[in-house]
Amino acid sequence: MSQHTPIWQRRRLTYCLDILLPLLREAGEIVQEQEARVRRHAEDKHISGKDPAGFDLLLELGLQRHVLPESGPSTVTEEVVLQTVGNCFGLSLIRVDYLDLDLEVSTKTISESFARSHQIVPLRIEDGRLTLLAFNPFQPDLWADMQRVTGLPYTVYLGTRADIHRLIDDFFRFRLAIQAASEEFGDGLDISNLEGRVDVGSKGPPGQRSHKHIIQAVDYLLQSALRERASDIHLEPKRDHSLVRFRIDGVLHPLYRLPLTVHRAMVSRIKGLSRLDISEKRRPQDGRVQLVLEHKPTDVRVSTLPVAFGEKMVLRLLSSHADLPAPDQLGMDADQFSLFERFLARTHGLLLVTGPTGSGKSTTLYSALHSLSSPLVNVVTVEDPIEMVMDDFNQIGLQPQIGFGFAATLRHILRQDPDLIMVGEMRDLETAEQAVQAALTGHLVFSTLHTNDAASSLTRLVDLGLPEYLINAALVGIIAQRLVRRICPYCKREHRLSSQTLQHWGLSQWANDPPRLWEGKGCDACRFTGYLGRIGIFEILPFTASLQEAMRTGADVEDLRGIVQREGLTTLLDSGLQRALKGETTVQEVLRVTGTRTV
Repeated sequence: MSQHTPIWQRRRLTYCLDILLPLLREAGEIVQEQEARVRRHAEDKHISGKDPAGFDLLLELGLQRHVLPESGPSTVTEEVVLQTVGNCFGLSLIRVDYLDLDLEVSTKTISESFARSHQIVPLRIEDGRLTLLAFNPFQPDLWADMQRVTGLPYTVYLGTRADIHRLIDDFFRFRLAIQAASEEFGDGLDISNLEGRVDVGSKGPPGQRSHKHIIQAVDYLLQSALRERASDIHLEPKRDHSLVRFRIDGVLHPLYRLPLTVHRAMVSRIKGLSRLDISEKRRPQDGRVQLVLEHKPTDVRVSTLPVAFGEKMVLRLLSSHADLPAPDQLGMDADQFSLFERFLARTHGLLLVTGPTGSGKSTTLYSALHSLSSPLVNVVTVEDPIEMVMDDFNQIGLQPQIGFGFAATLRHILRQDPDLIMVGEMRDLETAEQAVQAALTGHLVFSTLHTNDAASSLTRLVDLGLPEYLINAALVGIIAQRLVRRICPYCKREHRLSSQTLQHWGLSQWANDPPRLWEGKGCDACRFTGYLGRIGIFEILPFTASLQEAMRTGADVEDLRGIVQREGLTTLLDSGLQRALKGETTVQEVLRVTGTRTV
């Protein structure tokens, strides 16, 4: 083998403590005391310095990095170790977006068993070179085998085990299943009633192989959505293909293009799971199903809608009971949480949560109700549809097709001896009147409105037709909220805004002395958006005497907002800007979500 051959092709190297600890210490990631601590811990676990098990032991200890970087993890993670190895041997660590990869290259170059055993994935061929992602490329035997298989020169990048396993799953399970199903169906097969003619686990009927592929594809799609932290899956038929998009952190991302025949088969499969009419394609339908994904139950709400080129389906993945945050973890500051606790301590009254779709209203309501529920309390909810199934609640799903709507259901609920009532949404006067009457007769009632802020919720109640005296008698407080994207911790960096920019955005209070702010540069971890995850911002408005007087005199929404400002309550904008000053989000994101300025 030539001396010009890269070192990773001719040197065998095991990721063990004898190799990794000196590299980390020389790179300044850890100090000698930390190295000694790791070796003592390994000795206690009977792990030698040459044992590959030392790699995971090193990660489990969560060592603090000796010199904290401006961005990236603060502890020694798998990425940090691999980056250190790469810097020493001339290799780069990357995180790969599987949307940009070549399926033909990835699945036809090597077998799935070979990819898993060697923890390696072919990515693409560029200019006659095969690009590969490997966890440990220091395996001369591997490259001898690869040379016999492809005969191409290589460009090798380091990748974490989680990323490599995710890519292998994506290639060999989902995409090949789609490809196989497409070949089975062809363009001429009518699969409008696929679910009606094939049963799960049945043997021998026509189409069994296709059914297996579709089951595999649907299962992987749902698992992939959970892994990518998606809140919604969109299956959208186009003229000559179907587009799959995930909503991640409130933004839609295109992921896959499917053949239309496979789209229809997957829609039929999901319809069957969620008890929808498979043969009905002309009317919208709504359903739900609870699936066990990644060893935990996940509620999935399903909605279909006929569009120009077929049926569009949206699946909303709802947070499980185990993922529900406690009220003090919702993201309110100390003063806001104190007000919130005062609201929840009331024995009767009406508490409203407002915001657009996807702003976290349901999570806030469920968190509050869960914190108040006990064997001594009867919690009843009226929802359309039920968002999250909770054992502690008596949950009622509406059936408007038989006249079982919000208002009618509320009348019956009051005969069920409730203590706490949640009304999914105040849509009309009759529902609002029933909710207010419940609040006035000794019940604590929670509900939602779709309004821009807390003050406009008051005028919305008047617009519904509620008399001001009933609003004044029943209302306890209003919570307006939004979700803003969190700055990606892996590419976070300090960012200074000019006085002119701040002035242009209406932030004149900061223009003379621009504060220290942060932004995400964009990296593989956040899909180059600069954001990873979301946090809540809140505006919590107690219904004070001054607001009650304003309601009695018929004040408009601007007058009400003026009262809120004079009383010094934190607005949505103020809450968001506080988050920006703490380095949790950006000013641009706050202004985008609150709609205060065009950025």
